[in-house]
Amino acid sequence: MATSEAGLTSTWTEKCPVCRNGSLQEVIERKLFGGMRATGNFQCNSCRALFVLHGNKYRLTKVDDKSLEALREYGGKDLTENEWRRISYGGISDAKQRELDIQAMLTDIKEGKIEPRKFICGNSPIILRANEECLVVLPNIELWEPRSVTRTFGGYGGPSFRIAKGVSWRMGAFGAQSESHEELRTIDKGILTVTNKRLIFTGTKRSTDLSIAKIMTVDPYTDGIAVKTSGRAKVQYFVGIQPKDFIAHITVNGQDYEEPFSGLWLACIIEGIAKRQ
Repeated sequence: MATSEAGLTSTWTEKCPVCRNGSLQEVIERKLFGGMRATGNFQCNSCRALFVLHGNKYRLTKVDDKSLEALREYGGKDLTENEWRRISYGGISDAKQRELDIQAMLTDIKEGKIEPRKFICGNSPIILRANEECLVVLPNIELWEPRSVTRTFGGYGGPSFRIAKGVSWRMGAFGAQSESHEELRTIDKGILTVTNKRLIFTGTKRSTDLSIAKIMTVDPYTDGIAVKTSGRAKVQYFVGIQPKDFIAHITVNGQDYEEPFSGLWLACIIEGIAKRQ
């Protein structure tokens, strides 16, 4: 976060966060029957950027020059005085910093640069093997697999003869055709466990034990992942992750964050484990 020493000691109105040339002046309105009234809003004396007070934060509502980067990045967003001051001197908002920190952590986990964190969300029924460590346990996960579905259709062929009003007779035989396609079907529901060696699904009717070393691809979704394993023809889908129910507690550069756990996190953890083996 590039913020100069001046930016740490100055007030947020000394330097406009948008053009970084002018300063912010409080907007004063003339009252109907005379006198003046302070609005609590501020406007740049150079680019005319207007900051409107919303609670204890300020919203950038308009700028004469629509091409300015700060407008594209922060227009319409409510930020604190400290955030606007930081932006004035080359820094970024808290939300943007959070986004960059989490992206950096996910990338490092995915590339195997750091050891995957423990994000255990429940109790796993599996028995761990020697040197095996449990990392993630997700209950209420559904196992989906593609299944072939055949549809038959057809009709009568040959000429048609009218017998009476609204009634006709078609000569010929019924010809049937069929076509097949795959549909995703729910196989079972159970607990998904990820260790530093395996991906294990334990359901009431079906259990799956996949060695992470044999996983070829893992595709993330908001609520789950799709896994392709060597030696298995069909892709397996593990879905049912509810981000609002599973929260990842992480620390990046001394900053603590709470981030909804999703299929993206799970995919990055699995890829990171594979690259560290």
